[in-house]
Amino acid sequence: MDVNVTVSSFKVDLKFQYTADHLMDGDPTTAWAGGGISSGVGQWIELRFAVPLRVGNLGIYNGHQGEGQFEKFRRIRSGHIIYSDGTESPFWLRDESGEQKINCIPKPTKSIRIVVDEVFPEGASVAKIKLAVSEIKLYLDLTPRSDDVNGGQEPLYIPNQPPAVEAEPVPDEMVSLLKQFYVKQTTMADDYHLLFAPHVRDKHDFQYEVFKEMQRQRGTYSILKTAEVDTSGLGFETVFIQKDVAEIRVFGSYRIKVADIDQNMEEDSVFTLMKGDEGWLIVELEGEGDF
Repeated sequence: MDVNVTVSSFKVDLKFQYTADHLMDGDPTTAWAGGGISSGVGQWIELRFAVPLRVGNLGIYNGHQGEGQFEKFRRIRSGHIIYSDGTESPFWLRDESGEQKINCIPKPTKSIRIVVDEVFPEGASVAKIKLAVSEIKLYLDLTPRSDDVNGGQEPLYIPNQPPAVEAEPVPDEMVSLLKQFYVKQTTMADDYHLLFAPHVRDKHDFQYEVFKEMQRQRGTYSILKTAEVDTSGLGFETVFIQKDVAEIRVFGSYRIKVADIDQNMEEDSVFTLMKGDEGWLIVELEGEGDF
């Protein structure tokens, strides 16, 4: 079968081991990887055929499925297929190795373009990880076309459906860390900076010292040191967790009681966490530049 494979970009290295040639080489241990600085969203793979073909299914080997490579590259979460007549159909993939089949609209087409809409994992702190696909297989629809088959109509197309996904519960270690964040930030704790990963600790320590100095100038520093912080009104939701990187949404409210003040503080933020030798620690906080 004569198929011309082109891609939006590829990761450049001296051995050219991530080019489009690996997408249909019959070896799932090799892979194409996207280039550029993006997460992979918007990247595309196009298959062009010498004659129009009816493709019933595409087999996708998601991510880099070479030994020890799967977690080192991003994977496709969802996307859409564009056919040569402009028709489109959506698809979703699971974050797992092996072949996954997606349904195509089985009508003659001279090309299929696979466009990436979402990826695994999504975290900003791992933005340098490239998107990869190891292998693509074509499964042609060879159903005869006659008035005796399906009433002479095109075969039935069953749209792809997103996989049912249950939100992964937030581990207790992360919940404890994030509750400490609100308590220690509010009470001007001297060890607040230890909640952050070592490689970003100096930056956050400097920002916090500036914040504490502002409170001293306002005359509120010593008052806040005595504050009582109740975090029982906060909720925690997993955005994603991948080995040693996680994004956790914190929502709800926490209560601050200090002097004659008793106030509920509304909250809805996303924290990026990383696991190292000291356990789970904070790397980034959405909107942190505002505090």
